[in-house]
Amino acid sequence: MNFKFLLFLILPLSLSAQLIKGTVYDAVTNETLASVNVYFSGTSKGTITDFDGNFEIPYYDNSQSVFTISLLGYVSQSFNDPTHTDFSNIRLQPKVGELPAVFLNPDPWSREKKEQYFIKQFLGTTLIAKQCTILNLDKIKMRFNPSTGKMIAFAQEPVLIENRDLNYLVTYDLADFEITFKAYRSNPLEDPSYTMYSSFFVGSAFFKELDENKADKGWVKRHRKRAYKVSEVRLFKLMASGEFEKEGYKLFFKRKKVSFDKHVRSRKRGNRYVLDFRETQYDIMDSKNFQSTIYLEESKLIVSESGNVINYPVLKTGGFVSYLKVSGMLPLDYELK
Repeated sequence: MNFKFLLFLILPLSLSAQLIKGTVYDAVTNETLASVNVYFSGTSKGTITDFDGNFEIPYYDNSQSVFTISLLGYVSQSFNDPTHTDFSNIRLQPKVGELPAVFLNPDPWSREKKEQYFIKQFLGTTLIAKQCTILNLDKIKMRFNPSTGKMIAFAQEPVLIENRDLNYLVTYDLADFEITFKAYRSNPLEDPSYTMYSSFFVGSAFFKELDENKADKGWVKRHRKRAYKVSEVRLFKLMASGEFEKEGYKLFFKRKKVSFDKHVRSRKRGNRYVLDFRETQYDIMDSKNFQSTIYLEESKLIVSESGNVINYPVLKTGGFVSYLKVSGMLPLDYELK
């Protein structure tokens, strides 16, 4: 069973478009900072500060993303309500070099083995993932703890992903990453072997064109459209909007096809939806016959208008949607044309 948590999200605000302006400083030297990344997490809406540390970015309607300010070597800052925040004097704190952690249990796994697990559980295992490269893989620290059966990964800088299939350069601030393994022994006297049980990661992403000259190419549009049609955000957007079965999706409970309306109720609450489920586990087949499974720790999901699950900790996914990972992600502001 695989599952993933991808983005920090907040409840949206119904506000007309307006400009968000500010200035970013070094908290220690009081000097302004240039080239600071300023963006809405999970989208392609972003900018950088000028030579004087100033930035200006439009707030777009129905944004469901955390507003993030980050720069390599500094502690990032995130804001849930950017339209009601004073950005005239934002101060980023320089990161202090961390001392290596002391672990009681030695790590028996090679760097190569841990990288293989990380790449598959972070990028995914679809054909799109094969067209992705992590540009700074060497900056990601990984460790397997045999006593807990968990592998963790973390980085002091954003993970940079080159997605050639979708023509995106993705900057991903990895907040947490963990893979859980189950140990087994064929012989009590032998060292245990491990099989992967589940994976988890969370962070915030920013998308920009990998190659601006290819952005309007027909093949790029086709690939993005193909990725969107099988994406997790589209799945939950269709559930919320009541178009699940209309778009060729089928719902199964205990291997039997069931009526969506009799098992799922969608209620609009402002700029979000509340999905109530009769059961806590369902199988889903999309129009391409890709099969997925959803596991719910609670019978209620809160979904944004763009299809992101806001109370993501209660959701686990298996099957096809769990294979997509970061490689199958599209910006929240992506529009199917």
